[in-house]
Amino acid sequence: MMGQKKICILVLNYKYLKMKKLLFPCLVLSLIFLSCNQVPNGELSGVLNDNTTEVEMTKELMKKYSEGNFREIADMISDDSGEYYFNNVKVDKEGWLSAAEGHHDLFENIQNDTEGINLTSAKYNNGTTWSMAWFQWTGKGKYTGDDVKIIVHHGFRFEDEKIVSAYHFFDPSLLDRETKAAEAMSKTSKRVLGLAELKVNKGYSSSDVEEFLIRFSKFVRETEPGTYDFGYFISSNGKRVNLVEKYYTSSDFVHHLNNFEKSDYSKEFMKLFTLNKVIIAGDASDELKAKAKAYGAELRPQIGGWIN
Repeated sequence: MMGQKKICILVLNYKYLKMKKLLFPCLVLSLIFLSCNQVPNGELSGVLNDNTTEVEMTKELMKKYSEGNFREIADMISDDSGEYYFNNVKVDKEGWLSAAEGHHDLFENIQNDTEGINLTSAKYNNGTTWSMAWFQWTGKGKYTGDDVKIIVHHGFRFEDEKIVSAYHFFDPSLLDRETKAAEAMSKTSKRVLGLAELKVNKGYSSSDVEEFLIRFSKFVRETEPGTYDFGYFISSNGKRVNLVEKYYTSSDFVHHLNNFEKSDYSKEFMKLFTLNKVIIAGDASDELKAKAKAYGAELRPQIGGWIN
């Protein structure tokens, strides 16, 4: 079958023969030819083939994506399934189509490395059919001007010549960088920072501060998915601390404040520290502005740059 990968096994048996009281190695080659058409019985065993309908559909999908015409192949994607992932982010069909369009909003000259692409399909014994591709994605950032290269692997599961599952795996950091640059230029970033200058109260040492923050940081990490940076920095004399908190949205910041106020950590915090100054930086919502008043916070909107 054209394109079908076949495996044969060569077994090398080494025997040592004794002759005239001298030991010497003799290499015996035993060639065991397994039927190259025989497929192992395991459910995840199967046949690879790079000349199938699924491979051709995947090539067409990748071509339309590079051209910025991804919606033209929308009928290849099942309307019923929701198993479409970008790393660990799950999207529906519209989310997948929108993400593809969003890449062209951020980058120009997008290419899937067709010269070096490794693309094949697999029909498994469990009845599933997949196409799998490994390639280098390239593009030029419209906001940073950076030439970007990202290694990508994606797998598409097909049923009745429709994609019913899709998994894309890649390092998103360079895409995130371009997104932040775009948000900064358009001043549309929803990310918000909390900055505070704290005084360590009398009777408390750097060790007391560190012990508290180990417990408090663990609590924040486990209960606040919208808090993505949370750092405390202490002076050399152990008497002053600067706090830097970052949130994806104002709602995430409000959740943090509510979470903090309802916990026992708020009482410990106020015993340990005195708030000298609080700044909330970014596009704060009305709800966050109202919460900020209780802390005497100064509000500062973003004027440029970007927030990681």
